[in-house]
Amino acid sequence: MIAEQEVHNIKGIDSLVSFLREKLNWQLPEGDISDITFDWTGSELNLSENIHKKLRDGVVRQFQPFKNDQPWGIFVVDFVDPKVSVVSLRQMLRCLVSKKRGQSPDHPSWDLPNLLFICLYGDDGFTFAHFKGEKPFGSRLSTFSWHPGEPIRTVGEFNLPALEYDDSWTPDKWAEEWQNAFDVEKVNKLFYKEIAQLYYRLTGKSKHTSRVLKNRC
Repeated sequence: MIAEQEVHNIKGIDSLVSFLREKLNWQLPEGDISDITFDWTGSELNLSENIHKKLRDGVVRQFQPFKNDQPWGIFVVDFVDPKVSVVSLRQMLRCLVSKKRGQSPDHPSWDLPNLLFICLYGDDGFTFAHFKGEKPFGSRLSTFSWHPGEPIRTVGEFNLPALEYDDSWTPDKWAEEWQNAFDVEKVNKLFYKEIAQLYYRLTGKSKHTSRVLKNRC
């Protein structure tokens, strides 16, 4: 579990990088964001001119891999506007997914479920975005986010801890573990469990009493 205040203390990209290193054990090299990332331009990602204008400095940054057989492509997307552009993320997805016949072997690509977008927007707003599916078209987007002043209990208890890195993982294990951070079903179960616990505290009823009443109805 990560305390809410620790998450709210993240201010900007350099602060986020420190958090990822210290709290989630991400094996990022030392240095600022320009030292530990590769830049992708809008033209390299085949982005439209309109989408290109939404990116700060006109680039998307990719974290350097932790290890040679890393299954994940991790990208930092800094939006000029105070909101996340889903259309922009989908355009990036189409270029980054392993898909095209004749695609240049020098062009890095990833399996669709193994792409992670870390989006910055507005005043210290952060969204972690992940797509699920076999093809970019029709893939389902899952996200979790936080912004100053917003409640973030689930982010600290479930989402971010699931992105902790373990150097002993195989590539398949790593892919599986991080995808759990975006498991909506698990988040919903956690939410309803908390609601149920609150109900029992407020009413003084036990779970057993609740089941008995239900069976009598």
